[in-house]
Amino acid sequence: MTQIEYQDLYKTINKNWNDSVSIYKSIVSKLVTSETVIMEAGCGFSNLYTEEYKRAKHVIGVDISDEYLKMNDLIKEKIVSDLSSIPMIKDNSVDLIISSWVFEHLETPENVIKEFGRVLKPGGRVVFLTPNALNYVVVINKIIPHWFRVWVATKLGGKLTVEPMKTFYRGNTLGTLNRMAKNAGLNSDETILNGDPTYVAINRFFFYIGVFIEAIISLPLLNKTRVHIIGVLRKD
Repeated sequence: MTQIEYQDLYKTINKNWNDSVSIYKSIVSKLVTSETVIMEAGCGFSNLYTEEYKRAKHVIGVDISDEYLKMNDLIKEKIVSDLSSIPMIKDNSVDLIISSWVFEHLETPENVIKEFGRVLKPGGRVVFLTPNALNYVVVINKIIPHWFRVWVATKLGGKLTVEPMKTFYRGNTLGTLNRMAKNAGLNSDETILNGDPTYVAINRFFFYIGVFIEAIISLPLLNKTRVHIIGVLRKD
C-alpha cells in the first residue's frame, strides 16, 4: 500500500481527521481571488494549484533549482533564486505567499521569512506547511542514514521523481516560527498542528503502531508534537 492508501484507511478509523495537504490547500484556495498576486516559494515542479492559479491575477514561482522550474508547466513567471534574497520581486508587491515542504530545507529560515515580509503587501499572508521538529518521525529522520530515508520514501510513495533533499529543521517549531515571524513584521493568523500516522507505515503492522502513537500524542500534554505545522502569517 502507498502512503495515500494508508491515509484513506486512517480516515475510516479517525472520522474527524484530514491529511495535511488537503487542509493546507483548502486554506490557500479560500484566499485566492481574481485580484490575488501569488508567490509560490520553493515551487519546484509542483502542480498542486491548477484551479487556484487559473483564478489568480498573477503567479510567480521561485525556486533555487532551475531544473525543477523547467519541469513546472503550470507557472509562467519563474525566478531562479535563493528564497533569502529575491531582488527581482519588488517591496510590497505580493498578496499571498505559499510554501509547502520547504521550511525544513532552509539553512537560514529567519532570512527567508524576513524576505517574505519585504515582498508582501500590507494585509498580505504567508501560508505554509512544514514538518514539526518536535515530532518523533522528524527526530528519527534526523538520525537515520540517507539511503534508508530514500528506501522508506520509495516504499510509501512508489518510484521517486527526485531523491529526498537535505534537511536542516532550523525553523520548524512553533516557538521558532513565531519569533522569526515577529522579527519580520508578521503576525500569526492561524496555526494548525496535524498528525499523520502513515509516515511509519512501511506495512500494516507499522501503520497500526503509528495509529497507536498518534492517539498518545493527541493528548493535551503532547499535542504540540504532532508531525505537521500548517500556519498562516499576516503582514499588518
